[in-house]
Amino acid sequence: MIFPRLLRLGRAAVLAVLPCMVSAQAPGAAATSLPPELDPSRLLQLALVHNADVSYSRLQSRIADEGFQAETGLYRPSLYVNARIEGRHLQRTIEQQLAALFGQITTLDERVRAAETGVRMRAPTGAELSLGLRTSQKINNVIAAAPLARSDRESTAALVLTIRQPLWRGAGRDVVETDLRVADAERQIAAWQYRQQLHRIGGEALTAFWQLQRAYAAQAIRSQSLDNARELLADVQARVNGGRLAPGAQAEALATVANREADLARGVQAVAEGEARLRTLLDLPPEDKGWRLVVPPQDAVASAVPEVPLDAALQSWPAWRMAQLRRDQAQLRLRFANDRRKPGVDLQMSYSTNGLAYGPSESTRDAMRGGHPDWYVGVAVDMPFGHDPRAEAQYRAQTLKIEQAELEGSSVRQALSNDLYSRSAQFAAAQQELAQAGTEVQAREDTLEAERQQFAVGIAPLNRLLRREMEALEARLRHADAQARLALARVALQMAQGTLLSTHDVRLED
Repeated sequence: MIFPRLLRLGRAAVLAVLPCMVSAQAPGAAATSLPPELDPSRLLQLALVHNADVSYSRLQSRIADEGFQAETGLYRPSLYVNARIEGRHLQRTIEQQLAALFGQITTLDERVRAAETGVRMRAPTGAELSLGLRTSQKINNVIAAAPLARSDRESTAALVLTIRQPLWRGAGRDVVETDLRVADAERQIAAWQYRQQLHRIGGEALTAFWQLQRAYAAQAIRSQSLDNARELLADVQARVNGGRLAPGAQAEALATVANREADLARGVQAVAEGEARLRTLLDLPPEDKGWRLVVPPQDAVASAVPEVPLDAALQSWPAWRMAQLRRDQAQLRLRFANDRRKPGVDLQMSYSTNGLAYGPSESTRDAMRGGHPDWYVGVAVDMPFGHDPRAEAQYRAQTLKIEQAELEGSSVRQALSNDLYSRSAQFAAAQQELAQAGTEVQAREDTLEAERQQFAVGIAPLNRLLRREMEALEARLRHADAQARLALARVALQMAQGTLLSTHDVRLED
């Protein structure tokens, strides 16, 4: 499994992206400008570098990765240190006085210094282990009054090993590592969400490219048609002035020029909308415009797309992989919820060696020698009275989440299967439409050329020539639409197959 953190672009793409990399370092910062020439791959790569949604998703993926790293310290030992100073000035009871060698000591004046240091850690079995050294030093008037006392103080030390091993609830690696494994699944989900965002923005970038290309192509056709109409108007005026055409022909030619000027003006709005959509994707200012789109050859656009089996497509389909990961998360939490339903039965063990001396160093050395052991073994049981509604409700909730995740996975699989079928059919239909549109354009152009020749010698009427020219114009526009639809159908099919990024030389690395 690869968790994408870095976009790796092809060499040509890197050269195109380098001038704009400043905005990629700071999400939301606007790019300065685009290269003057844009092909689909370069535009897609620039969109992935500059788009704010992609930057946000990339940061979200890194946040999830840090959450996983935070859970990796599960078995890391921890050092603990406790220190305490005590003081007391108490009256001694009659019993204490009678038990003491010198009953005349009626008060206890004492100071105590205690400290403990050691390490704690967890084991994959669920056990909690601690190894610590405890020291305590007492200074009081009772010690000083004892026979043969050399000091007024007494030091004790103990080296203590404590183990608490769950035997039922909380036992086993599956329970201990629940949070770690859930965080790992969450990290993978965030990585696939990032990949999903890359596919979405890449698809939008290519859609914007081909829609803008269609607007540019339509404007070029309309501009050429307007030029032809103006040339025809000049020719008609000359013929009317020469008495070879009726004056009404000039009005008809003038109306055609006005109509095509209006079409050209409407096309300006389509171009402006396409450029605005592209600037929004790339986080560019309004003044950035005037790019030249480099369109791949028609043969490349119309070439067949290699077929990808459903199972292979599912492995690279983000929605499917996220559904599988959510199911895994639900199963992890279900096992943990089932564990909470069990009674708590813990094996508790402790072993310590003790030392007693006047000074702390001597008592510590005695404890290290292990001459005075102290140990215990016991069992602790903790279980609720009767039914535990909280644990049962958590278990049922996780069971429903598994059912929900399996339903989501089945739905995604079926949706992708239908999507692959429909996108393949759509692409094949678009290929056929483009071929038919090209045949129609050639036929319309041949008919128009014949009509022009007949009009030039005075055989064909003007309205028929204008009609033929309008038919040729509409055929060229349909051909441009068919080219754009074929390119978009190709993009949609590659997105369904999961090959969109690799096709445009974008790779994902850790």
